[in-house]
Amino acid sequence: MAPCRSSLSLQPPPFLLIVLLTAAMAVPAARAAWVDYPSGVPCGETIPVEQCDPGDAAANSACRDMCHYGGCRRGGECVSLGFGRGRGCHCKC
Repeated sequence: MAPCRSSLSLQPPPFLLIVLLTAAMAVPAARAAWVDYPSGVPCGETIPVEQCDPGDAAANSACRDMCHYGGCRRGGECVSLGFGRGRGCHCKC
């Protein structure tokens, strides 16, 4: 009797394939963090933006840029609004 051969390969996937799949799955998570900030926010104002996490460098960068383009020379930063009110982007004067 001849040995049975399987047409499926039981070898582990190549390392490059694993790296590419991991990178492809990380891209949607990064896109999900994008926030549509309003334009023309005056200096000294804090707008509520739940995705503006004070510990997230990308969120702080987006908040800083939004405030800077709105006319605040010092940019902005993500802040906690306190007392369970969420988070926001504060434009510094």
